Amino acid sequence: MHKRWRLEWAHGSLAVYAMGGMLGDVTLKRGDGEIRPFYEAPWLADGSPEPAGLLGHMRSEFPCVPFGVPYEPEAVEENWRKSLATPVAEYDPSLDASDDLLHGYCSVGEWTLVRQTDHDIEIALEYPASSSIARVTRVIRADPDGPAIDFHVTVESRRDTRRPIGLHPNLALPSIAGAFQIHPGTFDFGIVHPAGPEPGVSRAASGAIFHALDKVPLHAGGTAAFNRLPFAHCTEEIIQLCGVDGSVVLTDDESCVAYRLTWDASVLPSLLLWISNRGRSYSPWNGRNLCLGVEPIAGAFELGCRAGLAANPINERGTPTAVRINPAQPVEIAYRFEVLTR
Repeated sequence: MHKRWRLEWAHGSLAVYAMGGMLGDVTLKRGDGEIRPFYEAPWLADGSPEPAGLLGHMRSEFPCVPFGVPYEPEAVEENWRKSLATPVAEYDPSLDASDDLLHGYCSVGEWTLVRQTDHDIEIALEYPASSSIARVTRVIRADPDGPAIDFHVTVESRRDTRRPIGLHPNLALPSIAGAFQIHPGTFDFGIVHPAGPEPGVSRAASGAIFHALDKVPLHAGGTAAFNRLPFAHCTEEIIQLCGVDGSVVLTDDESCVAYRLTWDASVLPSLLLWISNRGRSYSPWNGRNLCLGVEPIAGAFELGCRAGLAANPINERGTPTAVRINPAQPVEIAYRFEVLTR
């Protein structure tokens, strides 16, 4: 059993897991009923062998410092290859092995409890001595007045540095096609993942720019609405909304509920949408994974440190893809997830 700490309050319950510092087992009350808005990987409960790394304990929500994992330049569209191929020493010689882990050391490290009260859990993780990141702390606070959760992440560094940083809320999708709708706030532009992300399966046009979530370009031509999920077809898609205002509302017509996620867009100016729509047939996904990652980030997709720190087609259009951290000024990120009245 994975070590965890639990909170129960008048409007719900949740757990925080030591492995990866992940939120899980979230139940929120609405009227006389309960809702479970978040996703947890289906293989966590089916008795199958635990996958290695992050996938072995992937749950409802977690911070990512740094955000992403390295891609090979050959895997992406031509106008992204220079970003991934730029020698590390040109922008940060301090990158080490922990920076190449999928979504950072915090996603696979064992966090420790700092304190727990009736409504708060604070946990922390010390990074390897070789890392520019010294420590990440996060507070998960149950709102005593309603079905909402407030979060606060602090990132401390050993030296002046820059890293892509993100948050990774994963929401469960309903079974009815199109029943879940994404209502983003304002954004400057959207862009499609430059590597697919699942070759031969993903349908969005790699690297394409768009300005409306219901008109995302397809590689076969034309556009499609990416604001209503799940899709009737099996696919895997990642798109990034850049220059966002720090708010997104999500409505689920199947369960007649709405949620709102808000965050500090001055730190995390993009919203990554990971649409996992039964598009991965191999283990442990096995064609059954159905979720939406609603991920505030300062990053270039999940292409890792090299792409995020180098010049790339996102930051060249004015949206930062990394966060500066120095020992005298830790990065502070506040965000909130809440159930709305419909």
